[in-house]
Amino acid sequence: MARVIPFRGIHPRPDIASKAVSRSYDSYSPKEIKEILRTNEVSFMNVIRPEVLTGEKCPPNSPKLFAQSKWVYEHLYNKGVFQQDDKPSFYVYTQHIGRASFTGIMGCASVEDYDNGVIRIHEQTIASREKILKEYLAVCDINAEPVCFTYPRSGSLELLTEIVKQNPPLLEFEEADGKRHQLWRVDQPEWTAKFSEKLGLLKHIYIADGHHRSASSVLLAHEKWTEGGRISGNEPWNYFLGIFFPDDQLKIYEFNRVVKNLGDKGVSQFLEDLSDDFEVHFKEQIPIKPEQQGHFGMCLGGFWYKLVYRHRRSSEVVAALDVSILSDKILAPLLGIRDLRNDDRINFVPGSKGPQELERLVNTGKYNVAFSLFPVTGQEFYAISDQGKTMPPKSTYVVPKLLSGLLIYSLA
Repeated sequence: MARVIPFRGIHPRPDIASKAVSRSYDSYSPKEIKEILRTNEVSFMNVIRPEVLTGEKCPPNSPKLFAQSKWVYEHLYNKGVFQQDDKPSFYVYTQHIGRASFTGIMGCASVEDYDNGVIRIHEQTIASREKILKEYLAVCDINAEPVCFTYPRSGSLELLTEIVKQNPPLLEFEEADGKRHQLWRVDQPEWTAKFSEKLGLLKHIYIADGHHRSASSVLLAHEKWTEGGRISGNEPWNYFLGIFFPDDQLKIYEFNRVVKNLGDKGVSQFLEDLSDDFEVHFKEQIPIKPEQQGHFGMCLGGFWYKLVYRHRRSSEVVAALDVSILSDKILAPLLGIRDLRNDDRINFVPGSKGPQELERLVNTGKYNVAFSLFPVTGQEFYAISDQGKTMPPKSTYVVPKLLSGLLIYSLA
């Protein structure tokens, strides 16, 4: 059963919360990052990119850069930008995107649960990236962005969150993009006990987003253990920050693919080769968003085509995924793309942007062909995680995306 504990959260001062938090680094353009660093000295972006406040530029992912990040974070904390709660607490968080809203519980997951399989994964991690993030944690001593977990809706946990949401929030603000954020603190002992009890009834919790963040926290804990840093088992590095969404409070989008060229093939030859494994339907200039498994949209030469897989789907759950069929039948044999992580001919576009974004990218001339996919289903997601298997890279794009600096867990 899952072990999730309350913690003394560190969060922005309510009156400046909207200025203090930041989205994930890769969601900004270089121009946007430069403007934030120039105009907003309380933004958590200054912790991620500390050179403006420190006045010194350091090599990427270097110990000196991480030390600067720690200095900036402590500087902002000492200025009162961030403040720590007095009592161990759970936190209820809601993100509003248009008419949709997503509510989850923030607490700390257990490294032991990761080791013993209570925490289930569906994506392989890259060892070098794990190590970099582990070194960052070791120097900075904070988790500033939660790992996103999901679990089959229980009913009782969701009832607790709805009761908590009847109270005034601790934080409430709106971003420039229109997303609204609310955070409630649960610090009364009888209520933290209720949340701990109900979370403890979950047989498994599943990582929806944040595999590298979780793996690096586990790597740090293992390192601490070998150094004799595990005395009571309650040391802060034995846990890491997470947010726990019931499965009906997450939206799993597909990750579509765009490719820079057709290799040594012309359009006619490529279409002919596709027909071995797919029915190729010409759809003129109508963007295609597949409505079922085994169907794909393809934007090529200014036109859209509907591809329908001709063969029976594999009985093996990973091989049966549309992302696997695309790789096994098109990307690898026809386009020579076998390493999705490192081949610079391919890029990935969140399905939340729609097929129109694929068409736009192809029309710029930077990419020659784009493929739209049907998203991974919840049933497939759980089956792969439960079987201890992993999906191909960039198989899912999960919404909501969480903020950095909204709630911080201290590892010190």
